[in-house]
Amino acid sequence: MENRLKIGISHGDVNGISYELIIKMTAENRICEICTPILYGSSKVAAYHRKTLNIENFNLNSIQNPQEANAKRCNVINCVDDAVKVELGKETQEGDEVAMIALKEALDALDQHAIDAVVAAPQSVKSFGLENASGCPAFLAARYGVKDTMPLLVGAKMKIGFVTTHIPFKEITPHITAEHIGKKLRMLDNCLKKDFTIRKPRIAVLGLNPHTGENCTFGEEEQNIILPALERARENGIMALGPYAADNLFSGMEFEKFDAILALYHDQGMIPFKAIEGYEGAVLMTGLPVVYTSTVTGTAYDIVGKGEADESALRNALYLAIDVYNNRLQNEELATNPLQHYDVAGNANESDMNVEQIAGVKEEIED
Repeated sequence: MENRLKIGISHGDVNGISYELIIKMTAENRICEICTPILYGSSKVAAYHRKTLNIENFNLNSIQNPQEANAKRCNVINCVDDAVKVELGKETQEGDEVAMIALKEALDALDQHAIDAVVAAPQSVKSFGLENASGCPAFLAARYGVKDTMPLLVGAKMKIGFVTTHIPFKEITPHITAEHIGKKLRMLDNCLKKDFTIRKPRIAVLGLNPHTGENCTFGEEEQNIILPALERARENGIMALGPYAADNLFSGMEFEKFDAILALYHDQGMIPFKAIEGYEGAVLMTGLPVVYTSTVTGTAYDIVGKGEADESALRNALYLAIDVYNNRLQNEELATNPLQHYDVAGNANESDMNVEQIAGVKEEIED
C-alpha cells in the first residue's frame, strides 16, 4: 500500500464544534485515501458527540501510538481522561485544559517524527493562556524557539498574512514599524516560495490610515514607515507593493493580481477574508520548522450539537497540511540539485527579482 502521510488531528474544545467537524470529515472514505488520520483526543467524547448528532456508521480505531495506525481507518489516541465532563456550548476550564493536553501530545508526536503534520481543530484563544501565551502564534513561537510566527489565511481566492494579530486595537500603531513590516514580508515571501512553490511572489501590503493617509492628511505612517519598508524589501528582491487602501483592494477583483496580501492588524485581514472566502478557509502557521494548520472557524458554541457545522474548514486545513508538507519536501530535494533558471533571452538568472523587474511588475499591476 502507498505510504500515506500520517496527519495528527488535535481534538480542540470538547464543548465546541470540533468533534462535529472531525466526525463529519473522517466519516468520508476519501480522507483515508489521501492520508492516515490520527485523532488526538477521546473515543468516549467522540461517541458522545456522535450520539448527540445522531450520526451513524462512524467508528474510530483505538491505538496506543502512531506506528499502530490503520491506514484504512480513522485512528484515535486517547490522551485525555475518559471522565472529562462535556458541557456543550460552554467554555470551561476543563475544556481548555484537555484541548491543550491533546494539542501538546500531537505536537510531541510531530517533533518525534511519528506523524508528519498537525491539523488543529478549533479551541479557544483563552486555552493558550494556560501556557502563558496570548494565543496560538505566541504558544508555537515559544515552543519551537523562534522569534516570530505568522498565521497565513489560505482560501480559494486569496492568502492573507498579518503584521499584528491578537493585541488590543490601541496597541496596533506602536507595532507598525519598518523593521516589523520587513520581517513579516520576508516570512511571507519565504513561505510562498517554500510552501506554495510560487517562484516570484507578488505581495500587496495594506495601509494603516483611511485612504492610506491621503498625503499625510489622515496619518503619516504610510509615508514615514510603510513606504520605506516596502522600498527596502524591493531592494532585497521581495516584490512588495502598496500600501493599498483595503476598501479599494477588496471592493473589486484587484486582490486577485497578487499571490498574497499583508494586513497590518487582525480585523483588517480577517473581515475581507471571511466575507469573500466564507468559513471554509484554513490557517497555516508560518515561521515554524513543522507543518501546523488549523481552521478559520472558531469554537462556535452557539451551534454546538445542532448538526449545522460545516466541516469544509477542517477538511481544507488537512488538505493544506498535506500540500505544504509535500511542497517542502519537493523543494528540499530540488535545493540539493538546483536547476539554473534562464530568462527569455537565454541568460542565466536568479529566482529573486531585481529592482528593475519589480518596477516593471508594479507598473503592470497599477495600469
